[in-house]
Amino acid sequence: MMVAVTDILSRIALPGVLLLTLTKVIPYFSSVPDNVYYAVFLALFIWLVLRGGLKISYTYIPFLVALFISIWVNEIPAYFKVWFRGLAFLSVVFAVGPFFVNPYMVTWRRLLFVYALAAIRWIVVISFFGWVFRLPFVHGYSGFRGLTNQSMLLGPLAGISMVYSLYRFYLSSTFGERYKEIGIAVISLVVLLLAGSRSALASSVMAAAFFYSRIYRHRVERLARLVFMLAILAVLTAGIWWPYTERIRSKMEGGKIAGSLTGSRDDLWEARMTEFKGFPVFGVGFATVRPDYAKTNKVNLETGTVEPGSSWLFLLSSMGITGFLAFFIPYLSLMYRMFQRESVGINGYFLGSLLFLFFFHLFFEGYIVSSGAYLCFFLWLLLSECNKVINVK
Repeated sequence: MMVAVTDILSRIALPGVLLLTLTKVIPYFSSVPDNVYYAVFLALFIWLVLRGGLKISYTYIPFLVALFISIWVNEIPAYFKVWFRGLAFLSVVFAVGPFFVNPYMVTWRRLLFVYALAAIRWIVVISFFGWVFRLPFVHGYSGFRGLTNQSMLLGPLAGISMVYSLYRFYLSSTFGERYKEIGIAVISLVVLLLAGSRSALASSVMAAAFFYSRIYRHRVERLARLVFMLAILAVLTAGIWWPYTERIRSKMEGGKIAGSLTGSRDDLWEARMTEFKGFPVFGVGFATVRPDYAKTNKVNLETGTVEPGSSWLFLLSSMGITGFLAFFIPYLSLMYRMFQRESVGINGYFLGSLLFLFFFHLFFEGYIVSSGAYLCFFLWLLLSECNKVINVK
């Protein structure tokens, strides 16, 4: 059942929360103190419950149980502020994630998801034109960052924008709208290349492949022709797009010289696996690491900030096999159903492609429980939207 979101509080909350999350993306927005950021999400959750009641979605309850157990059974250093981290994470995912639902929450989250997608596209498009007109703000310490804090964030946002534009292409009813969507998809691809993130590029290409495999599931010959035409087009236009891959190529060359294409992640992955082998059931504690156990850990002893290196491995090391499976199984089930069920329609294929994008990207970036990261917010909002589509169908 869907309900209309028309009251004044809803109209204020939607753009308000959207702008709040964008402070984690755009460096030119005034930063918001962490306490205020999480308090807004907690207040939002309480308000949504008061508006529409509360129904528990039991799919992810084992994950919550594993979260608390991982904290309870471990002696975690005070500088990690683990209870604050836990509350901060829960305030965000309770408000936008799939843990609790009511008709009002479902509708409100859907609108927030659509607004977030629109905002991501604008960020990518503005970043592109900033590069075209050689504006100084699009470059930072990490290279081409566009309108965002860093290139490693711009990359996945460009991938999301590209897949979203491909989805909107098939919803368009006029040639003008279709040309616009193709144009934004191409712009997103260029920004994706300029950002220089190998993991974002690979995951975005795989997401697009997922999307087209569903769109043309009953027209395999047409899909083969499309792939062939795109391959020919890529070869013919190589002189145009090849220079934009300079950052990616330099990273690949650096990896070859170092003897590993994932050299920047190898030590972190080794640390996560060392922790998992030592604490396999419940991990070392939610959103924490063990500096005394895995010597290659990177920890800020003042703030407790850690660099996980991989979301999937971080779940394994911090919450053990219990927490990992409590998230991985529902996630994999959602992906499978989005792939298998024709009844989900093109909307389901689009959501499934985003799930596939994140599935691969989570191997290389550790934001899955980083409540202050924009991609953490968007991922859990995506899971909420996926649950809605599956349950409705």
